[in-house]
Amino acid sequence: MTELPDHHCPGCGTARRAFPRYPWHFCNDCRARATDGSGRALDFANASMSGGLTWRYADEDIWHDAGTVICLIGGRPVMVREARFGGVVAEPIPDRAMRVEPYNLVDLRRRST
Repeated sequence: MTELPDHHCPGCGTARRAFPRYPWHFCNDCRARATDGSGRALDFANASMSGGLTWRYADEDIWHDAGTVICLIGGRPVMVREARFGGVVAEPIPDRAMRVEPYNLVDLRRRST
């Protein structure tokens, strides 16, 4: 069996376990630093035991359902979505355009008013 290459979080450089499905994922500590374009902190969770993604502003109690959330970590655009078998995963958005727009996309990179 071939070993997976070392993986380092793109936000802080911490060594992480590699996952072929998410080859360039942020660690949970960096994901916890996610913000919208105005710098408001965001929280993410599974919507239920059967999955789904939900998000909220960290200073509010209202959760919102989404398929994918685009936000910022350290000023860098990232895509946050439900992981395959539960949990939440954040990955940098590549410089190239997305081939298919993600389901139920919420883009929080713009400044809120």
